[in-house]
Amino acid sequence: MEITELRNFISVVRAGSFAAAAEETGVPRSTLSKRIQMLETSLGLRLIERSTRKLRLTADGELLLPRALQLAADADDLERLMRDRSAEPSGRLRVSVPMMLGQELLGELVASYTAQWPETEVDIVFTDRRSDLIEEGFDCAIRIGPLEDSDLIARPLARSRTILVASPIVMQEQGYPEEPEDILERPTISFSPSGKPVPWVLEQNGERVDLTPQSKITLGSLHAVRAASIAGGGIALIPALIAMAALAEGSLVQIMPKWQGPASAINIVYPSRRHVSARLRAFIDLTTVRLEKIVPTEL
Repeated sequence: MEITELRNFISVVRAGSFAAAAEETGVPRSTLSKRIQMLETSLGLRLIERSTRKLRLTADGELLLPRALQLAADADDLERLMRDRSAEPSGRLRVSVPMMLGQELLGELVASYTAQWPETEVDIVFTDRRSDLIEEGFDCAIRIGPLEDSDLIARPLARSRTILVASPIVMQEQGYPEEPEDILERPTISFSPSGKPVPWVLEQNGERVDLTPQSKITLGSLHAVRAASIAGGGIALIPALIAMAALAEGSLVQIMPKWQGPASAINIVYPSRRHVSARLRAFIDLTTVRLEKIVPTEL
């Protein structure tokens, strides 16, 4: 059984006759008839009942048709995939990226991408809002944390532990908390895109503590959470990736380093498996390699 025979089978069924299928496909009627016979012979089944006026699918033909359609579609996808991989990436790529992630990591990555593929252009939009990729014309987005849109295809890039941080000045004034429960007595800053209270989960050597701080400040942007913590607004629980630069320059300090939150997933998402352009595929591959090397799993 060959894919060409299946395609001819589909064409004949859709057209309703060998003559009509021959006219639509440009394949001679005799060739179509011979290929259907070869398909029936290879399967050992009668697929089509022939008459002078019309065709009728047998029960075996009815069973084969939807599977033949799926196989033909899969073959088309595979052919398109291989063709795209051999094509040189070109054109404009539009990407939605969380503000802090983009500012910390993407500048060098994008420069490397356009240097490697000089026929491409990249438009990066920094936003902590979950953009509608199709409605707003994005090729892809990088997202941190749980994925809410099941219609998108997600490719994992990296995972980053969440850590407790605060301003060193505030910690010098108030003293460092020693146990997770001590956090409940301190000012805290919560990250919540929905604005609703989000429990903090802390883990150490298999031990888990769930806290629900009564934060006076709740923000829907990790960028804003980091900035508020640097300004002395309180203790925050944020991905190590987001805290990396501030910790290095000393504007934030890590609190109780043995206690860390669950890892935050970093994914690149895009609308569909089909018709993935060469420029998008190249960007996904490069981003995956780069982030695996530089994203800290813990600090």
